Amino acid sequence: MVNIIIVEGREKYNLLNIKEAVEQFLGEDFYKLSNEEKYIRIRMKTIMNAYLKNKKVKDLKKGEVIKDVRKEQYIIYDEEIFFLSLAKNNDIVIYEKEDANLFAKNINKDNLERVSKRYIRINDCVNELIENKLKNINL
Repeated sequence: MVNIIIVEGREKYNLLNIKEAVEQFLGEDFYKLSNEEKYIRIRMKTIMNAYLKNKKVKDLKKGEVIKDVRKEQYIIYDEEIFFLSLAKNNDIVIYEKEDANLFAKNINKDNLERVSKRYIRINDCVNELIENKLKNINL
């Protein structure tokens, strides 16, 4: 069953979970890499996207502080932040089945755009999702 739909340009990916999304965007071998190798891959892909759009990057693992999520552009931390950062900067559009709660857990989904009755547009709440994630990170 499709729980996540990611649209990148003209490509559309129907995915079961975040793991499948990670393998699609960060490589099928991503979960076989060491933590340092995962970080390097996320960092490289994020910096490439930021460079193409001439936008700033904040690297949380290097101690950079985010004062206002709405003002920051790309954020480097983990694979979930990677996708939220791409969505924040409209590199991708993420739709999630409303009851899947993969990205959009613990947020009010009532006013989010829907692609159908069952799928919500994550891009509409990406700042809130990033803020919630940052509250739970021990930096």
